[in-house]
Order: sequence, then C-alpha cells, then structure tokens
Amino acid sequence: MKVAVVGAPATGKTQLARDLALHLNELQVSDAPSPDTLKPGAFDRVLLLGLDGPGITPAQHESDAALRAQLAAAGVAYGVVYGSGRERLRAALRLIEPQDGPPPRWTGVCEKCADPDCEFRLFTALKSSKAAGPAPA
Repeated sequence: MKVAVVGAPATGKTQLARDLALHLNELQVSDAPSPDTLKPGAFDRVLLLGLDGPGITPAQHESDAALRAQLAAAGVAYGVVYGSGRERLRAALRLIEPQDGPPPRWTGVCEKCADPDCEFRLFTALKSSKAAGPAPA
C-alpha cells in the first residue's frame, strides 16, 4: 500500500512517516511527494497533518491552506491526522486500515473537528450567550 504524508513545514510529517513505516512494514510511505504525483490513484491513502500543535505560525496556516486547495483541485481524497506521538500514529493507522463497525466516539476537545481554535470560539460564544441572560419573551 502506498501512503503519502503531507503537511505544512514543521508539523511532524517525516516523523509520522517513519513511525508508520516501522509499524506496518508493507507500507510504502512518502513524506515528500512531488506536486505532480498528488493526483487521484497515485497513492492508496493521503494523510494531511492537522495544525493542532503549539505555536502554529501564519506561514504554516498558509502552507496548510495551499495543500488543501491543491488536493481539492486535483480531486484527491485525504484524511486529516491530529494529535501527537502515539495518538497521532493511532489516528493515522485508523485512516489507513479502517476497522469494521462504527468508529469509536470522539473523546477529544471538540466533537466536530478537534481544532482548538474552533473549540475556543464555540465556548466563548456559549459563554457570551449565557452572560446575556434569557431571551426576552
């Protein structure tokens, strides 16, 4: 099975590629596929590293957005991998080898996307709406 691991600079794609190759010997993992090879059918799975680590820079956000746009324009399906260390490896393995049956219920910080910024906006909005009091009748 051929797997491409892509992501913004300094998001850990090389480490994840190494971990995957060590965990599943039969994988052919590339952490630096050329833009020409990122097209439908070139890889069995494409994994994009999410921006959930500390200290994400504007340049990383721009790179991530460009990668997502490139994949979408090419019609390449991809899965987003979040977490760190073993958690990230487990998330990637679930995308590579989905388990039979329903997926486990998400128990992370946000049930929708695991994006800390999203969670912050959600709870800030909830807190603001409670502070405003009940709606007038």
